[in-house]
Amino acid sequence: MTPEEKIISILKENNIFYEIFEHEPVYTNPAMAEALNVTEAETVKSLVMLTKEKEMIVLVLPGNKKVNWKLAAAGVGTKKVSFAKPEQVSAKVGCEVGCVPPFGQSDPLPIYMDKDLTKNEYVYFNPGVHDKSFKVKAWDLKKLCNPKML
Repeated sequence: MTPEEKIISILKENNIFYEIFEHEPVYTNPAMAEALNVTEAETVKSLVMLTKEKEMIVLVLPGNKKVNWKLAAAGVGTKKVSFAKPEQVSAKVGCEVGCVPPFGQSDPLPIYMDKDLTKNEYVYFNPGVHDKSFKVKAWDLKKLCNPKML
């Protein structure tokens, strides 16, 4: 099952309203926001990280935010976090870097979410492909991710 199929299945199981938007392939949050005609803060940035202890996690942020490395490490309970290598991401998540979904990975990973993401009514994320975006309510995304909030 692809990440996209898994996400659709999870959304349907949980009776979550969602919309799918097809667009030109996008590789950054600014490009995604432009393709969808929304603010960058409404897009979701899902970053696969490695802790100092080599645990793989997903850090979910609003698309307009950059990683605060010290706060991220402290929130996760480690001394240091860094980006996972692209080949590690594809092996663990089932898609390439740049379109990692905030949930529905091939192997479930711990999710850490920036609390600012829930300030929007709706958010948009890539479902493991670059040419589609899913729209869901921010609170539904939080419910589905069951994250530790940062």
